[in-house]
Amino acid sequence: MATDPKKSAKALKKIQDIQCCYPSSERTTMKYPLYAVCAAIALTFYPVIDATAQKNDKTYKHASQYQVAVLDQNLRVATGEDVTAGKTSTDSKLDAGGQGIHLLHTDAGDYRVEAPVNTGRSLLSAMASDRYHPAVTVHNKWFLDHVQPGTKVLFASQCAAPKKKHPNDTVRCTFWFPNPDSTTHEYMTQGDFTPFQEGDGSNTNKTANALCGTGKLSPSTEAEICDPKPAVAPAPTGSANAEAPVAPTPAPINN
Repeated sequence: MATDPKKSAKALKKIQDIQCCYPSSERTTMKYPLYAVCAAIALTFYPVIDATAQKNDKTYKHASQYQVAVLDQNLRVATGEDVTAGKTSTDSKLDAGGQGIHLLHTDAGDYRVEAPVNTGRSLLSAMASDRYHPAVTVHNKWFLDHVQPGTKVLFASQCAAPKKKHPNDTVRCTFWFPNPDSTTHEYMTQGDFTPFQEGDGSNTNKTANALCGTGKLSPSTEAEICDPKPAVAPAPTGSANAEAPVAPTPAPINN
């Protein structure tokens, strides 16, 4: 096992202060070779101890990229090419097939997340396939299957760059979800991202501008999508030429 010279020097310095072998006053005596043996043993196991410490410090790989989304809905989609692996035989019999789809909402747009793929079983299915038995993609059940809609979830994503002429088109993504039952493991899966468009994206406004007031829409539809016309103020009663009453002039005061 290779040892870092800097770490070895640091370990040796610590060993020199340890009194478990011999005090410093005895290291120049006949007992010093035994101290050297103790130091050599400590240096041998130092990389193992250091690797264990680094393992304890290990955490989710994409933790710095995590963002928060709200789970909108969990779906089971039957594509004909995807199946979900049951954890037990009973689970497999009761499963309706297809694959799990999870819809996430963020301020930037919506994510469609597919259940993780069981690579080994999918590969075996491809190897055993023929013209009568096409290959299927096997998906695993995972924690997101049991999360209730409206719940916040953490994830990281890496999505393809959209085209310049179509910046609002849906793009494919790779996702990493932290496993709630582990402090280091992440689920990696695929899906896509649809960014929000400016405005509501509806065809109501432009259609209303073209058809409102033309009489081509039904009264009920026009009342629902067209802005009501401002009410005309009623004309004042009486003759338009009538003069406004004049206030009487106060009488002069005699001193």
